[in-house]
Amino acid sequence: ALGARSPLGDSRRLFAPRPAALPIWRAAGRAGGAACGGRAGAMAALVAPGRAWEAVSPLLSPAPLGAPRTGPSPSVGSPPSAALPKPCKFGITDPISLQEPSDADVALSRRMVEELDRGCPQESPEGAKHHEAVLQELGLVVTEWMAEAGLEKGLSEAEARRSASKLLHLGSYKLGVAQPGSDIDTLCIGPPHVSREAFFTSFVDKLKQQEGVDYCVPSPDAFTPIIRIKMRGVSIDLLFAKLVKPLEEGQNLEDVVKDDDILRNMDDKSVRCVNGYRVAEQILQLVPNAATFRETLRFVKCWARRRGIYSNVLGFFGGITWALLVARVCQLYPYYATSQLVNRFFRVYDQWNWSKPVMLCEIEEKQNQPGMALFKVWNPKTNPADRQHVMPVITPAFPAMNSTHNVTETTKRILLDEFRRGYESVKTVEADRAEWAQVHEPFQFFRQFRHFLWLEVLARNEEVYQKFSGWVESKLRILTKQLEVASGMIIHPNPRQYDLRGTDPEWPLGCGMFIAMAFFKDQGAFVGQTVDLRGHFHHFVDVIAQWSEKDTYNGQFLFRVKRILVHQLPDYARDVVEEGEGDKKRARPARPEDGAASAGEQAKKRHVSNGV
Repeated sequence: ALGARSPLGDSRRLFAPRPAALPIWRAAGRAGGAACGGRAGAMAALVAPGRAWEAVSPLLSPAPLGAPRTGPSPSVGSPPSAALPKPCKFGITDPISLQEPSDADVALSRRMVEELDRGCPQESPEGAKHHEAVLQELGLVVTEWMAEAGLEKGLSEAEARRSASKLLHLGSYKLGVAQPGSDIDTLCIGPPHVSREAFFTSFVDKLKQQEGVDYCVPSPDAFTPIIRIKMRGVSIDLLFAKLVKPLEEGQNLEDVVKDDDILRNMDDKSVRCVNGYRVAEQILQLVPNAATFRETLRFVKCWARRRGIYSNVLGFFGGITWALLVARVCQLYPYYATSQLVNRFFRVYDQWNWSKPVMLCEIEEKQNQPGMALFKVWNPKTNPADRQHVMPVITPAFPAMNSTHNVTETTKRILLDEFRRGYESVKTVEADRAEWAQVHEPFQFFRQFRHFLWLEVLARNEEVYQKFSGWVESKLRILTKQLEVASGMIIHPNPRQYDLRGTDPEWPLGCGMFIAMAFFKDQGAFVGQTVDLRGHFHHFVDVIAQWSEKDTYNGQFLFRVKRILVHQLPDYARDVVEEGEGDKKRARPARPEDGAASAGEQAKKRHVSNGV
């Protein structure tokens, strides 16, 4: 029996009986990964009496994406005991439970994955092949451009081609959970003689000349500079990082990028870009079962999108944060099947003490090493700004950063409501009183509220639209932070951008965005109260007017903002309401005693009905 202190704040007893005949396991590998038999690592060597061999666990070293599966899928509860010894430690604490899934858990997990495949399908084999072909084509363009840049710098043709690096994938595509139609995050790592300025000028010019490129929009001044591309129907977000020194003969780029030494004297923008790949790589190394992690993450991402809480820019959680949260739950319950992990995901983060960060491994401090002094590592003890973060979730790669710095008290409230609702919904599924689809049924945004702020971003061409809509979206958090301090009112931002569907013939491109407003007695609202939003509007419009490219695109963009009631919603939003609540049969709602009432349903009981 192992005593452990849970991150939820309560003391748990972990029972891990060790049979007398259990062979001895030794582990070696990256510190901070899986610690089995008391040492760190992700690969275990099994030493049995009279015989010794290396055993690479399929749970720790999954097959490449797309490889055919053989035997029962580990993602739905295959017995892990033959591959993963006990006791084991993943991350910074002991597991909460070493229990293995029962037959009922395995069956429930299969049902969950089947429903997930219907509701949120993965990319088809044909679609995956098309994506791969487009990425290979883009990689050839990058290689050719880098070689040309090398020749211009005086390198020989052989040296120029040898220094050209390939594209690396990150984000959902790297983690293996990309959905059809989603953007593919890619990273171009250039040699020292290729500048960032060249990447956003000559390379962009070259891309625009390529056949099959629908649009190419560079954003060199963004916090994380990016080129947004649509190539043969595939949307790609392309980042750039510049190496400080060239690769040596025989060095593999992927292996070099994993090492912290690559960051020495690297510029901040390159560090932010390259860490996208490094974080995704470390997540896969730090989870006990990559296949189970992927299936659980697929469900959580589907749930987050449908419940309207998937947006880092707007103050909710982005893709990397959801991956980190799922990975930590996998560490705490290393043997659980996917349905069990989904249950614990909601339970853990509903009860989490958010004054403490979620971390997959210990934070490393390397600022005293040569070339690392300027890197800022998340540390609330020394950095006052870090103490203001309300739901910290820390990236595992050096330098450690908080992936949720945009979260506000408003979005925290909404997230916690959704964690609670998710947990209660999963319990009804486990009790066989509902289907899995109920857990991630779409949040009925326009049916839950009556008052809205209606914002429209309009443009005359794709380049202007991509740039201006990105600017407005990046500043929306300023408006929400101002609105959340208004007395008697709470707000609910909606991350979805609604296509105008040609409703304004003067502006061919555009989107509508909405922020709901509600007024509650327990928040100070009263009948007859006047809420003056003019100051907030004027300030936000002034912020939008600071767009650095407004003169360049004068007359080609427009921003509108207005307060409306639910019956004044534009047609393109009304259509979404009708589509989202059509004839499709909904899962049976939980009874009041089940505790699964939505935040909106609870809010109606406290709402000031009129006069506000």
